[in-house]
Amino acid sequence: MHTRGFWRERVHWYRLWIFERRSTPVADPLPAPSDVSLRRLDRHQRRDWVTQRTADRDWPQYRVALENDHELILAERGGEVLGWAWIGYGRVFLAPLGRAIRLSDGTGYLYDAYVRPAERGRGIGRALVAARVARAEARGTVRLLSHVRIGNAVSRRALEHEGFSIIGETVFMRALALCLWTREPLPAPRAA
Repeated sequence: MHTRGFWRERVHWYRLWIFERRSTPVADPLPAPSDVSLRRLDRHQRRDWVTQRTADRDWPQYRVALENDHELILAERGGEVLGWAWIGYGRVFLAPLGRAIRLSDGTGYLYDAYVRPAERGRGIGRALVAARVARAEARGTVRLLSHVRIGNAVSRRALEHEGFSIIGETVFMRALALCLWTREPLPAPRAA
């Protein structure tokens, strides 16, 4: 009997930093590398992109994204997708938690950023963060939130470059079909 393998496959711990950014201008937004273009997909393109690339385990997250008109930005070179990033409003699905949460008005949530391993270290991730921040500000969003696994220094630097700061840490634990969390996954809005 291999109980160690059984538990390793069914119990997951996520230690996360929680980031916040209030609407403040950043001195020097980072452009994408010259050979990379950033493209925001409209609602029909998002639906097509999701249905072509989604595994069954990812569907709850993307269903919430499509129902709540979240925005998807792609980083491309010559039509090849190098990375992507989502920003959500209203309701977002937190994969570590395994459920959707509701955001307060004027709040956006940056999530599911990915850059292909061969393309990392070229500024694509930072450019995706900057593009999402710019889109949120254009919508009048005054507060942005995100989470990053503790120890992911590259993602942390990308967020901090765009004016985000760590406002807390949390631990999510997923065991079998149960989801537990140590604190509220997102802090309550501060009084202005």
